[in-house]
Amino acid sequence: MKFLRANFVLYPFLFGLYPVFSLIASNASEMDFPDGLRSIAGSLVITLIIYFIFLLLIKNPAKAALLSSILILLFFSYGHINLLGRSWTFLDLSLGRHRFLLPVYLLLFLLASWLVLRTKRDLSMSTRILNAFALILLFMPLIQVAISQVEHYRARLLLGEENNGMSRVSISPDGQRPDIYYIVLDGYPRGDFINQYLDSSNLDFLTSLEELGFYVAHCSQSNYSDTRFSLASTLNMTYLDGGQNLPEVVHTGAVLDSMIHTGEVQQNLSDLGYTIITFESGYKWLRWELTDHHLIPEQFNTSRFSYLGINDFEQLFLDTTAARLLLDLPLLLDSDRLAGIIDNPRAVHRERVMFSLEQLQQVPVAYPSPKFTYAHIIFPHPPFIVDSPGQSLQNTPRDELSAYADQITYLNQRLLDIFNSLLEHSDPAPIIILQGDHGATIAYTEQEIDPAQRLGILNAYHLPPNASGNEPSKALYPNISPVNSFRLIFDSYFKAGYGLLKDNSILGRQSPYILLDCTPPK
Repeated sequence: MKFLRANFVLYPFLFGLYPVFSLIASNASEMDFPDGLRSIAGSLVITLIIYFIFLLLIKNPAKAALLSSILILLFFSYGHINLLGRSWTFLDLSLGRHRFLLPVYLLLFLLASWLVLRTKRDLSMSTRILNAFALILLFMPLIQVAISQVEHYRARLLLGEENNGMSRVSISPDGQRPDIYYIVLDGYPRGDFINQYLDSSNLDFLTSLEELGFYVAHCSQSNYSDTRFSLASTLNMTYLDGGQNLPEVVHTGAVLDSMIHTGEVQQNLSDLGYTIITFESGYKWLRWELTDHHLIPEQFNTSRFSYLGINDFEQLFLDTTAARLLLDLPLLLDSDRLAGIIDNPRAVHRERVMFSLEQLQQVPVAYPSPKFTYAHIIFPHPPFIVDSPGQSLQNTPRDELSAYADQITYLNQRLLDIFNSLLEHSDPAPIIILQGDHGATIAYTEQEIDPAQRLGILNAYHLPPNASGNEPSKALYPNISPVNSFRLIFDSYFKAGYGLLKDNSILGRQSPYILLDCTPPK
């Protein structure tokens, strides 16, 4: 390739782009690519500015390119080393602290600059070599992104072939199709966990649910401790062991995402003529494909370039660079305007959660029946955004267990208002599933809590009598798990023949079956 043999400078700009594309590749399944566009543009602009400053100062393109690349390398590696260095200690001092790390970085830059400036060598060959190396380096994350997209495409095709014609449901003779609400509260733990570890209680809330006609499965466990595993299992009414009857997950991430995007539950409901309504959770891999209505706060539809506050990806990217040094300066964060820009992901998360809670109450009258509403709300899962009365938090509380309990307390009251609205404005009475995808998201090891406790979840059902007058709620039991939720609903209301599976739970991707101790309250 002739351009690789030329002496024009290319590699500093490629080195500037590499950290962004590498981070995008690592998070390709978690984010929308446009969320990284400002980071790409910003990295390119920063590199151009650095290069032209050096070029104006030393009048030597080759040396300016080398100095620019060194500074870029140090800038984009600082946050990584700062994070890693927090666990490196000497005389009980963390070596990752800025007071130690910054002088080392300055010394390295001064030494490298001195070596570059004093050299008398012809750097044209170095420029060509570094151009080629930088191109190869940048291709690696690009190829990784491409491979990820191909894997997800193949997984969707494979899942589509497997599910083609598999629907086993039929509408009951009188054609009655009650509205169905599936509300997933991310990280909502079981009642006994709240009592024992959060020094709180949700018993009044659970009692209120029972008074509204809910059945509360007090001993329920999630089938998996990870959201991706849990939702893929629940929305396809099966375990993720490939039919091997082993406590393990055999599917790749791409397959699991496809199982969530177009699961058997969604296909059955579409075949039954339900209007499907979903809410934006903030996670790309949790979004259902081909829904009738996808509800998202209006302000989130603005241009990603014109929106002032940084997004989750940009915050993650800044944390990996020397910008971490500036963000940790209290003087900067004293500015309300700057703090608002930096803390924007927390504000966006709060707005998304509040939007979902508010709009859920409007669904019964806003959309025609029969409708299926799926709301996966990332709450009470951190970040901690409100206290127990619902006042916004500007910073993360130091006591995460107390903060977790506060968010649960606030959420409980909001949910009771929602359910009263759903029941009041629905005719016939709706089917409602209220579930945690897994238990509390906390630092289990630091809190000296058994990580298996993450399997205990809130699980409650409102199941009205079916068209034949039978009561499906009588088939419920204290330790029913999510894998059986829709099996019971399709069997009870639509004459499917799924049957119930044994309730199993595993921790992580592979572990023995786990059964937590549980005594239902009397």
